[in-house]
Amino acid sequence: MMKPYSLLENVLLDIEEGIKENIDAYTLSKRYNLSEVHLRRLFNFAFNKTISGYIRSRALSESINDLLNTDKNIIDIALEYGFGYENSYSRSFRREFGISPNNLRKSGQFVRIQPPLYLLRIDKKQYDGNYCQGDINGNRNRRVKKV
Repeated sequence: MMKPYSLLENVLLDIEEGIKENIDAYTLSKRYNLSEVHLRRLFNFAFNKTISGYIRSRALSESINDLLNTDKNIIDIALEYGFGYENSYSRSFRREFGISPNNLRKSGQFVRIQPPLYLLRIDKKQYDGNYCQGDINGNRNRRVKKV
């Protein structure tokens, strides 16, 4: 069995690669040979969000590019990103961004998207138990949650 850190790294990569292929927690749990409940708990513990909510947010965020830069019908975009119906896509989109896909397309308004999650690697020599010496952006003394 994989270590939790490696498992979560691979899960995050698989989610990003599988957004248009309707990836879900069940598929990921089978791929890594562990129970769906265990994967859900691990993901929730590590990122403080549900795996299904994260996948839905990422799919909606990625769909904005197609919505604004193509002439595809909204139903085609919805189906491409794994939503079974245009209504379910529009409802989820409105809940996530506070605007309907049609109104966003017309207005081009800025919305806050869910960026991809990543795990921060910490050099054990620089880690004193509460702080690391720098994060991926070069910021110093960033507080790190003990796991």
